[in-house]
Formats: sequence, C-alpha cells, structure tokens
Amino acid sequence: MQINLETADKHAIQSYTDTEVKIDSKLYNTSLIVSRHEIMSPWPVCRIQELNESNLADILQFNPEIILLGHGQPGVLAPMDVHQALSKSRIGMECMSIGAACRTFNVLLNEQRDVVLILIFAAAG
Repeated sequence: MQINLETADKHAIQSYTDTEVKIDSKLYNTSLIVSRHEIMSPWPVCRIQELNESNLADILQFNPEIILLGHGQPGVLAPMDVHQALSKSRIGMECMSIGAACRTFNVLLNEQRDVVLILIFAAAG
C-alpha cells in the first residue's frame, strides 16, 4: 500500500465561522477574495446584492474556472447580470454558506483547480 502525504496549499482555509476565516494563521473578518496565489482583503462588498460586473473585475484577474461565493444570506443568489457575464466567459459560480464554500475551496485547491473563493462578511454595525 502506498501512502502519500498531502501538502497544505498556501492559502487553504484553516478554520472558519460565520464571521471570520483563518488563512495562513491570520484571521480575516471582512469580505475577501482568495486564490491560490493571493488574498485580496478587505474587499468592499458586504452583501451579495452589491456584487456587480464592475467589482467582478477584482475576481476575474485571477483567471478562475470556478468561483465559490460564501455568504451568510441563505437562499440569496448573486445578481443575474453577474451570472450572465460569467457564463459568457465560461466561468462557473456557486453560491453557498461560508462553511460549505471554505470546505469546497480546500478540496478544489488540493485538486490543483483554478478556483477563487469569495467570502462576504456583513459589515459590523
């Protein structure tokens, strides 16, 4: 039997709650974008409804094949114009809870997929 150790990817999610995420031993509690190579934080989007084609450029610079969008608004999807713009570029987007997005991101990262994770944390106040 052969056993291979998996190496931890640089920006893999170490832990998460509904209000923060830990990456590379650093806690983030504002919205952010995570790719294999970079973390963009803070990111100025605090609600999924604020996502639009303009701030989509922040995400597209990472050339993802799939975008995972984790947020705390159950049942709310990204605006239709965002889905249409991504569809034209043949990029998939999945909206889910923060926990599900973090877990899925780690799996796809480990599979060497071109994945970008967006986590939207509501602004305090």
